[in-house]
Amino acid sequence: MESRGIRNNNPLNIRRNPANQWQGLRPVQADKLFCQFKAMKWGLRAAIKLLDNYIRRGAQTPRQIISRWAPPSENDTASYLRKACQRAGLDPDFPVLFWADLRKLIKAMSWIESRFQPSDELLDEARKTLPLAPL
Repeated sequence: MESRGIRNNNPLNIRRNPANQWQGLRPVQADKLFCQFKAMKWGLRAAIKLLDNYIRRGAQTPRQIISRWAPPSENDTASYLRKACQRAGLDPDFPVLFWADLRKLIKAMSWIESRFQPSDELLDEARKTLPLAPL
């Protein structure tokens, strides 16, 4: 059975928030908790944008990013961080300075959240839809 994140085309399980009118949302949001996107590209785009915002606001290491994404009030943050860094091959306390590193982190987080492994090509396609500063 496929995961909720895959069914929703939302592999990082972004929660619904009326303040966020994400591009690519399905017209009808049947899931009460998590966003539903028309295609996986749009769910990944939203995740990239959120993580880019975290980085711009000072959360620059995997530890800082994941502590915000998966806070201890909702998750076993230490376990999430350990699994993500191990899977991505990243040091939890070294800043994410390049797109290649952020891409690795997103792939690891997607696997943890939904058991979905996006390709580099799909992540690159999603990123191209955003006006991001070079990373």
